[in-house]
Amino acid sequence: MKKILSTISVLFATVISAFAYGGSEAYSFLSLPASSQVAALGGDNVSLATGDVMLGQQNPALLSLTPSTSVGLSYFNYIADVQYGAVGYSQQIDSLSWWGVGVNFLSYGTLKGYNEFDQPTGDFSAKDMNLQLSYVRRLASRLCLGLSLKPVYSYIEDYSSVGLAMDLGAVYVVPEQLFSAGVAVRNFGAQFTAYDEHRSDLPWDIQLGLTKKLAKAPFRFSVTYVKLNKWNFDYNKVGDLYKAGDMADSDYKSHVEWGDMLLRHMLFGVEFVPSTHFSLAASYNHRRHKEYVMENSAGGSGWSFGAQLHVSKFHLGASYSLYGAGEGVFGISLSSCISDFKKN
Repeated sequence: MKKILSTISVLFATVISAFAYGGSEAYSFLSLPASSQVAALGGDNVSLATGDVMLGQQNPALLSLTPSTSVGLSYFNYIADVQYGAVGYSQQIDSLSWWGVGVNFLSYGTLKGYNEFDQPTGDFSAKDMNLQLSYVRRLASRLCLGLSLKPVYSYIEDYSSVGLAMDLGAVYVVPEQLFSAGVAVRNFGAQFTAYDEHRSDLPWDIQLGLTKKLAKAPFRFSVTYVKLNKWNFDYNKVGDLYKAGDMADSDYKSHVEWGDMLLRHMLFGVEFVPSTHFSLAASYNHRRHKEYVMENSAGGSGWSFGAQLHVSKFHLGASYSLYGAGEGVFGISLSSCISDFKKN
């Protein structure tokens, strides 16, 4: 155990030291949900103890709740026909440890290129992808710790970039109380080679989540607090100029009230779970609502919905998340326990 924790500490320190380069964020696709169930709950969840292998890409410690050998995949059709997909696999090593592997990719499709004189230069493509290698260890009967290393590769036309991200998470589960809590440091790392001479930060995020199912009613509630490492999400800093919310400006006064800002860090989700074979979900993401809603219109941005269905040996999931002006993202997921097939 001491050797394992020591290795985790060394890896964590290595990534922190590599993170010293400043700039705008790179590899924003790392923040996308890899599960339709997570998408239906607002886009982030680090405490959902349902045993879905794809939840390990939100918090690696959640792989400790998966069946002995599990596999899953997800697909999302984003706005402007951007395609995003993920594949995950996990296997139990012994009674105290698990390992997992995953692949994520984002394709922007075929894009039209132009030079500075507005002359066409031909079509080009752009893609982001990463590999995820995970290890999970049980530290106590109710507490598990997980680590994921995520090498990243991205290219746009003839430009490419390589980086390394890391997730470190923990989950605490109390089965008799139908309660679970999770915490994760996600996407902490560095861009080793940039598209040009300027290296950028990764979209790292500290998240904390709680999930509770009612004992005498078919409802499960989740609350997730995101971006604990950054408070200010007000981008309108000086007049009509839009700047990143963490830039220093002594004359700046936030246009967002304290309570509004707090809600922009929180995701609220509820699931109707009448049985182990079927569930419905709905959630509200206040930050997404505020950033995508049209002026003088309430709109439906920020809301997400989904359903989960257990058919035979497969778990099927679907989600729909509303962004701006009627634009939405549809996602589907499929997962299964491989050992179930061996029983027959």
